[in-house]
Amino acid sequence: MHHSVHLGMAPRRVPVSLQIVNFFNAFTQIGWAIFGFGMVFFWVFTLNADFSFVTFRGPHETVEGKVTNVESTNASQNSSVVQANHYEYSVANLTHTGVSYSNGQRVTPGESVTIEYAEGNPKKSRIAGMRRATFSPFVAFVNIFPFLGLVMLIGGTRSGVKRNRLLRDGLIAEGTFQSKAPTNVRVNRRRVHSLKFDFVARDGRHYEATALTSDDSRLQDEATEPLLYDPNDPSCAYLLDEMPARPEIEANGELRGRVGGAVRVLILPTIVIVGHGMVLLGNMGGWG
Repeated sequence: MHHSVHLGMAPRRVPVSLQIVNFFNAFTQIGWAIFGFGMVFFWVFTLNADFSFVTFRGPHETVEGKVTNVESTNASQNSSVVQANHYEYSVANLTHTGVSYSNGQRVTPGESVTIEYAEGNPKKSRIAGMRRATFSPFVAFVNIFPFLGLVMLIGGTRSGVKRNRLLRDGLIAEGTFQSKAPTNVRVNRRRVHSLKFDFVARDGRHYEATALTSDDSRLQDEATEPLLYDPNDPSCAYLLDEMPARPEIEANGELRGRVGGAVRVLILPTIVIVGHGMVLLGNMGGWG
């Protein structure tokens, strides 16, 4: 895109397909990928972690019970296979059953064990010293992965919202390149760089615009680069040649849609939402 840009007067019509491309930009895509991958750990570990310190707080009653069966699960913790220890016990002449989990601590079928149960709810129980779920609560640290993905997703989405707003209402200015610095992010194995540009807004003052891109060739091919800025807050600006959301402009100044791009950027979010939605519905059925 040459630096001489002929955009229509604001407010402009921003095609829905172009809004989608901006909304689900490259950083948002990375966020969706990390979030989607991290949620696998959430379903596998966090939902099967024992949070008895919250869900099984006292006061407790105790009674003697008997181990009826011991099974090795497919899970392991601290390099030890997790055992599912089934048991039965009686309270007020009513027999109850339960299962507690352990790794390292072993019991055998027929062995007598101490059962702790919730006062007023004898069905809620565990073998003393064991867990009520497969893993200890420490596995919850895996939630850092979906959390980081969510942070990137939200940050990228906010950036896309800003781009769409500036395409609709922003004023055109010319930015002069000032500096370039690498970031810790890579997109398609290419280092993302932060490029800073100086421009003069309509109030006559100088402001700075920042572009994050893994392909800066289009941002340094002219003496100045076109950008859009918020007339009410010129510090909010967007380089038009910033990859990968570079808009195409018709001869009459109208913004051109990007239907193919919109379809591509919706693939990953759709897979994540549908995939984890199905897992959620499956778990809800199990909870019911």
